[in-house]
Formats: sequence, C-alpha cells, structure tokens
Amino acid sequence: MACFLVLALIALLCIGCGDDKGDGRVTVVIGEITDLTGPASPAIIPLHYVTQDVFRHYNEGGLIPGVELKLATYDQQFNPARDVPGWDWVRDRGAKVVQVVLAPTSEVLKLFAERDKVPIFSQSNTVPMIEPPGWVFTTAPSTGGQLKTILKWISEHHWDYEAAGGRVPKIGHLAWRETMGIEQQDAVREYCLANPNEFEWVGGFLPPVASMSFAGEIEALKDCDYISVHAYAAAYFFRDFRARGYDATFFHEASAPAYRGFYADMIGWEGLDGSITVTTDYWWDETNPIVDLAKELLDRYRPDQAEEMIYAGSTYVGAVSNQTAFCEIMRQAIEEVGVENFDGQAFYNAAAKFEIQMEGYPKRFFTETKRDLVDHVRVYEWSAEAEELVRVSDWLPLITG
Repeated sequence: MACFLVLALIALLCIGCGDDKGDGRVTVVIGEITDLTGPASPAIIPLHYVTQDVFRHYNEGGLIPGVELKLATYDQQFNPARDVPGWDWVRDRGAKVVQVVLAPTSEVLKLFAERDKVPIFSQSNTVPMIEPPGWVFTTAPSTGGQLKTILKWISEHHWDYEAAGGRVPKIGHLAWRETMGIEQQDAVREYCLANPNEFEWVGGFLPPVASMSFAGEIEALKDCDYISVHAYAAAYFFRDFRARGYDATFFHEASAPAYRGFYADMIGWEGLDGSITVTTDYWWDETNPIVDLAKELLDRYRPDQAEEMIYAGSTYVGAVSNQTAFCEIMRQAIEEVGVENFDGQAFYNAAAKFEIQMEGYPKRFFTETKRDLVDHVRVYEWSAEAEELVRVSDWLPLITG
C-alpha cells in the first residue's frame, strides 16, 4: 500500500509538471470545460474538434518548441451544477490553463481562476467575465456591443425611413433567461431608448433556459419590424413565428452563424432570408489564410466530417483563429519563462500584453485592462437565393458603452 501511494503521488506530480515525451518535449495540459451533450452542443462540438485539431497541428509542426499540448475535456452538459466539479476535474489532471465556451461557466469560475492562478481562456463574453479585469481572457467581442453595432448599421443601411413615411422601426428581443440573453436585451433596449428617432422599443422576453415553445412571445412581438434573437432558442422561435405568417427581420450576434445548418434544417432558407447577423471571422466561401487553414485541417484530420463541419456553420473556421491566438500566447509565454517554469502566471503575463495581426483582420489584442481580444465585426445577410450568408459590410468597430 505504501508503494502504491508513493507511485500515485509521483504520477500526480508528473501530471502537474508535464511529463517528458522521450523526444525532448514536455506535455502541457490544457483543460476544457464545454457542452458536448447538452442543448448548446450542436454549435459547440465543432469548437471541441477544432481545439483538438489546432493543438495537433501545433504539436506535429513543433510550433511551440519543446512542448506537446494535451487537452483534458470535461462535459459540462449546459448544467451550471457541473461548473465547479468540472474545474476540479481538469485541475486534478494538471491543467495550467482552462478553456471555457459558455459565458455563465466563466462567470462562476472567475474567482476560482484568480484563487488558483489558473487563467480561463473563453470563447464567449459578458460584462461580469471581464469587468473588473482578472484571470478571464476572451476571444469574443461584447455580446451587447455586437447588437448595438447591428442596430447602428440597420439605421444607416437597411431601414428606409423615407419609404416608411418617417416611421421608425419597432424592435423586440427574445432569448433564454441566462446571462448572455439578459445582457443582449439590456443592450438592445438601451440603444433603442437612447435613439428614439431611429427605433421604437416594443419589449423583450426571457423565458427559462431550454424553453422551446414561444406562443405568447410570438404574439407579443408579431408587429415588430426587427427582432433580436439568440442561439439555440432562436430556431424554435424563428420556425413558429414564420409558420404564423409574421414578417419581422431577425438580427443576431455572432453565435448565430455557428448554427447555420441547424437553422436551415429547422426553419428553411425562405424563413431565414434577409436575417442580419455579424461575424468576427471570414465565411467559408471567402478567401483568407484562416479559411485556408481551417479547410486544410479538416482535410488532414477529419476528411469524413469536413462537409458536415462546413455545413454546420462558422464554428470551425472561427475557432481556428481563436485557437491560433491561444497557441501563440502559449508559445510566447513558454519562450519567456521556459517550459520547466511554465504555469498559469506565465500565461497570464503573456496574455496581458498579447497582440496578433492576422492577414485580412484588424489587429487583435489584450492589455493589462482589456480582456476581450476582438473589437471589430462584419455584417452578413442570410440569403435564400444563395442559400448562404452574404457579406454586406466591411469591418466595423464595435460600439461599446
């Protein structure tokens, strides 16, 4: 028994420190807390795949000298009761940094990250995650800022005030009652009330998480000209709203293109036609090195899934840019301190001064006080004729405040 306990302790210490691969490389464990089986999984599973694939790309190419990245994944199942157990699980496996997808998870774990000196690298964004700035870094722009940017674009390029006889469009909102949906509603209402000469705020609805029937909300919002909707719930609201013959234009932030295949299957392109969204990356049919890398990774590692991943939406291609940024932070941190000294504090120090200029993108950066990497978006429309998303703007600076 004593020998067993000694061996177990040695194994645990090796997990924490990283073990030599026998070729001079040391394994560094990255935790991942995500939803692989819950209601958000249709858009999130490709995020998990691309994290695996970009890590493999960096490992095989020796792009972080002396290091092999290893992913330890915990399925949170869109269940907040699993957030803290998930944190303990990945930490027990030696995670020096933890990647998180869902905003509520990052909010819950923010204090744990500071306590344990283990940074969170998130792919969603809410105010509590990054204000005050701490140990959570995110690749997503402000969710409310995205919607304010769309509203400004609508007022300048989409709604014809003259043809409408000076009438301002009516705006509504529908999302599940969770942190991102609430923050989005607050942003849309705030923008409309601050610009009464551009929009009329009708109201917003925040039914419980996992609601899929919206009869009352549909009737309350049926006379809107534009309705802000969010993520998974949007598919059911879209479908039933259109089935009743109502005509509002839907608009949504950058999570919506991740559900392209799900929306198309649920609603059909005729129902989606004219919807407005923003993205933080290039689309599959556009020319850009990140798109080329995404296709290359799919061809190399997931040839049997490539068509499915592309049809699903923007998740894979967008996550390639996010994971590239993550791996470059890792590379810089390890260059600064050496792999034998790498820990969460080293990642934090490198991230707090990180910037990256990818071809075709505005510069992306963190600072000592700025925790969201991305602050530009582009507007796309859903086209039934093309059965595709069509870009209708250049890069726009995000409206904040």
